Amino acid sequence: MKLMKRTPELRGNAPSLLLVELDPVTVIDGERCDDTYLASDVAAVGSMREFCPACRQGQLQLVPRQDNVRVAHLFCFHCTRCFGALFEDGTPALCE
Repeated sequence: MKLMKRTPELRGNAPSLLLVELDPVTVIDGERCDDTYLASDVAAVGSMREFCPACRQGQLQLVPRQDNVRVAHLFCFHCTRCFGALFEDGTPALCE
């Protein structure tokens, strides 16, 4: 695992994000198993400033497009939910 150096950033003027819960079936190739959805080889690349709006405990992780990830999204490792991110004007905050 590669550790990244944290650098100071000015986030005071960062725009607010609207988080929309996504069905994992639509964003990741995997299989549903009871109440959960299992996918292999999905790598998150960094922590976001946002916390999960569902469980309010997990800090969201950025999951970029990969071989088995169809849509870049934010993921909560605590409650295993996926979220899309939109700017206040409705435009997507994550690259497609």
